[in-house]
Amino acid sequence: MLRAAVTVLGVMMVCMAQVNHAARTNPAISRAATIPQTAADAQQNTIENTLDTILRTMRNDHRKLESSVQEVKQELSELREETDLILGKMYKPSCQEVAEDLHSNAPGSTNEATVGVYTIKPPKYKPTLVRCELSRGAVGWTVILSRSNGRERFNRTYREYQDGFGDPSEEYWIGNDLLHRLTTWRPHQLRVALEDFNGQKAWAQYKVFRVGGPEENYKLTVDQFEADSNAGDGLKIHNGMKFSTYDKDDDTNKDGNCSQLLGGYGGWWYSNCYHVLPTGRYRSVGGNEYGGVAWHPWRDVKHSIKAMTLLIRAH
Repeated sequence: MLRAAVTVLGVMMVCMAQVNHAARTNPAISRAATIPQTAADAQQNTIENTLDTILRTMRNDHRKLESSVQEVKQELSELREETDLILGKMYKPSCQEVAEDLHSNAPGSTNEATVGVYTIKPPKYKPTLVRCELSRGAVGWTVILSRSNGRERFNRTYREYQDGFGDPSEEYWIGNDLLHRLTTWRPHQLRVALEDFNGQKAWAQYKVFRVGGPEENYKLTVDQFEADSNAGDGLKIHNGMKFSTYDKDDDTNKDGNCSQLLGGYGGWWYSNCYHVLPTGRYRSVGGNEYGGVAWHPWRDVKHSIKAMTLLIRAH
């Protein structure tokens, strides 16, 4: 048995030696396994290819759409410019140009002051009805606010003050957007006409009047008060203020909204809170409380006056 075991062991050693020799002399053979594609794999590939096609199409369509949008914007811009030029020839940009046109065409007809409602169109703004006061000669003032009888409601929202409201032939507010356009297009001056219930009248005038745009909350710039004005410099504390209404508080009063607290819910360039309030509650008698139509120092800030008109003119 020992001899047989030795014999088997010898055979095994010979075989192992032959295998090692074969491994050294013959290069290894490598075969890659091929897995057959299933129906699900084929369907997924089809879906992916379809999605790729759709995405490429969408990208191309998006580029074409962007190009078309830019072309339309350009055409609209050109159309607006053409429309602006056409309307600009039809309407005057302010009451000053209305007065100059009337004076040049019929000099004798403007020797007396006249008041009327005209359509004006400042540059890059829509045609709008306003009241013009045409003084002797070629002088035209654009009325931006009129109070005289209390028929119009002035407790309005910020948006309404932006757009303007009322009847230009009676009581109205011209609108902050138009005010901004007019007073930034060219330098303007401001004139104020006042009348009390006892028939007394007064006036004030400022050589500088400007209203900022919506991004500045229609910030007021009013300066160079004419010293001979007999109503007094009521707008001094309002210079540099932002426009506020009962639904938009931009005043400097830390105790609350001036429009709500003391201003009769009218919109104005409140500070903390006001000396002048053309947009307050209209009272048929003077009264003795805050929130009326006021101009201090001509009258006490609590005294409501009969009539107030604000007018602007380019210079």
